[in-house]
Amino acid sequence: MAKLHSYQRISNSVSGLLDDELVMMDIEKGKYFSLNSVATRIWDIIEQPHTIPELCELLISEYDVDPDTCKKELSVLLDEMDRMGLIVKK
Repeated sequence: MAKLHSYQRISNSVSGLLDDELVMMDIEKGKYFSLNSVATRIWDIIEQPHTIPELCELLISEYDVDPDTCKKELSVLLDEMDRMGLIVKK
């Protein structure tokens, strides 16, 4: 059985809300990032480590999304955040 990874945000960014989007700056890299409202919600949740199934369970209870779509889109987002160095995968 494959190991389930958990994902947690890192704390080397400065962030603030602009309307319903989160704008962040990575201090070390000097890069800006903007997250839409759903990605902002995911960012809030991963203040503590969570697996993809745990995240999908929470998101499905809050948004009108089916499990397969949630898993696929969440995986893409987390992979992108990982490549950008915004999260740590454990």
